[in-house]
Amino acid sequence: MALPLFAAGLAAGALAIVAFNNRSKIADKLQKGVKQAKKIARKEIDEAFEFAAKVKSELKPKKPKRTQNRKKRAAVKTKEENKNAS
Repeated sequence: MALPLFAAGLAAGALAIVAFNNRSKIADKLQKGVKQAKKIARKEIDEAFEFAAKVKSELKPKKPKRTQNRKKRAAVKTKEENKNAS
């Protein structure tokens, strides 16, 4: 029963030693991968902003609702009535 655990531990230890000995190569590859990922992400973000600007320019502005205008007119009338009353 202990033999499989010993073999697994031996394999994990061997991999750790190989990784430690090749740490500079592994670090270089990771840095290249990170640089590529940043480049791709920046490209996608720029494309998303361009698409959003395009869609925004194509949309028509919405007309304000009439109820909002009525409330504003009513508020202006009450202010004028208050001025006239004093």
